[in-house]
Amino acid sequence: MALSQRARDWLATLSRETPMPTAEVERRIIDAGGTPHPVWLAFQDEYGGYFEEVGPGDFAIWGLARAATAEPPPSWREPNQVTLVAATKWLPEAIVCAEVHPVHDYHLYADGRFAGIGGTVDSFAMKLEREGLMREFYGRGKVERTLITRESGKPEHQQLLAAMQYALVPEASNARRQFFLEPRRLLDHCPHLTQLVLYEVDPTAGPPV
Repeated sequence: MALSQRARDWLATLSRETPMPTAEVERRIIDAGGTPHPVWLAFQDEYGGYFEEVGPGDFAIWGLARAATAEPPPSWREPNQVTLVAATKWLPEAIVCAEVHPVHDYHLYADGRFAGIGGTVDSFAMKLEREGLMREFYGRGKVERTLITRESGKPEHQQLLAAMQYALVPEASNARRQFFLEPRRLLDHCPHLTQLVLYEVDPTAGPPV
């Protein structure tokens, strides 16, 4: 699936190093006893080498392996190596897909799902769509969270959901989490948690873009 313009715009804000060549990464996966799944190799092609700031002074450097000569040098993973994660009863095998503190848990599964900050999503592209969506909305002015609730089943919250159904952002949404975007409102719905979070642009701000 092609990325939306908002996701491409967010990606364009990130710096990128020259990543390890995908063919070399493929060899290292095989040498480690793994299977070089097409979705893994496509990830390395498309996203290897990008720097994502995940916190103040804390970066995730995307890629399945990094060279010992990279700058800054690898600090959380062994250089020149891939890190495979064995399949479980519930999950297929995975590969660590970023040079990042292990607490952030950047895994790319053989079926294309991505696990990282914010939980598991259908694909790495969906992560980018969500990042781009939030960046675009926060660019519209001063944003406040005007509703946070774990009682989405209440009639007034169901009315809000119904009123914003037309504004679903499908590329950023799945069964576990949906986003609805209007010019001045963004609704984040997690059905399994019965959670709603409503963001609104300050009405005293200028006109929405």
